Amino acid sequence: MKVHLRVFVEMENLGKAMNALTSAGITGFYILEYRGMSPEDWKGFTIKEDPKSAIGMIHKFATSAVLICTIVDEREVDNMAELICKELEGEKFTILQVPIRKIIVGKKMKEAQNKF
Repeated sequence: MKVHLRVFVEMENLGKAMNALTSAGITGFYILEYRGMSPEDWKGFTIKEDPKSAIGMIHKFATSAVLICTIVDEREVDNMAELICKELEGEKFTILQVPIRKIIVGKKMKEAQNKF
């Protein structure tokens, strides 16, 4: 089975996480930049319900972070998680493993026609 491996790290730890994933053998990935707050940081906050206030508060207090995503074989996940944990020891990170039931990849017609 394939697994969608998602690694949340703070921006300054992107290189460490990518190096761990690369040494573990990933063949491709995508990255999403975001701003987020952990439950400890969020505790005690109340925000106004208008979008401008909410976004302003997030920009002011949230941490810049990155979500690194890759698809790997289930047998490789434990080794990858172990390498990431070792590389990011003492840092804040989260690893999610989401099972994939099916993958469908579409191709542009032009690319498909050139293959024949």
